[in-house]
Amino acid sequence: MEGVIDVNGLMELYEKKEVEQLFNEKKLIDLLMNAHRVIPKEKKVNKNQVLMEEGEKNELVFYIKQGIVGFKKYDTFLNFSKEAHFVGLETFLFNDIQPYTVMALEKLEVLVFKKVEILDLLMAMQEGWLYLYLLNKEEKNKIQKSCSYLHLKGNQRSKKMLMELAKDFGISDGDAVALPKCFGKKCVTNYLGLSFNTGKSLFEKFRREGFLLPADQESFFRINKENF
Repeated sequence: MEGVIDVNGLMELYEKKEVEQLFNEKKLIDLLMNAHRVIPKEKKVNKNQVLMEEGEKNELVFYIKQGIVGFKKYDTFLNFSKEAHFVGLETFLFNDIQPYTVMALEKLEVLVFKKVEILDLLMAMQEGWLYLYLLNKEEKNKIQKSCSYLHLKGNQRSKKMLMELAKDFGISDGDAVALPKCFGKKCVTNYLGLSFNTGKSLFEKFRREGFLLPADQESFFRINKENF
């Protein structure tokens, strides 16, 4: 049908590895700011400030220069993202209604784009849909990963989720991989789907087992490297 983009056809022009190298978020920010000289607004965001509200129309796209954000739905953390990632592009292939509340877990530095500017640019490029396709695919993978945790039981599920957080956000710290300070007890307990008291008891148990090493001033969650 004329006017319909065949994403699979475009994908066939490239090797899978090529697609991921040529159409990633790093390439997209370079395309926007250098090749096409789109000028975003630079903004600093305070901890706990909401960037986007679930269920509201979303006309902005944020690029995280520094810091970590959390994605919440029905007041529960579902996922997190950090610097060098876009927030807000996931609504392109659906509608403009924001599926999650996005809030700052710590102080952020972001670039703010008008969504229509990015959309107009990408739609003018034959390969523009590949950026959106891959971003949507990444979003789908995150959802599938979250669903995979549901098949695990109790402590095994919590350990797996903590280890995945450590892989994505952790910092090597001696015998541990430490989560940044913004991943405090309240945040992580919410993410694991536990009550505060249940979470407190579970974390104490994990420390007795050696899965978690003692907390310090910079990190409450320090996961023993022997678990990786």
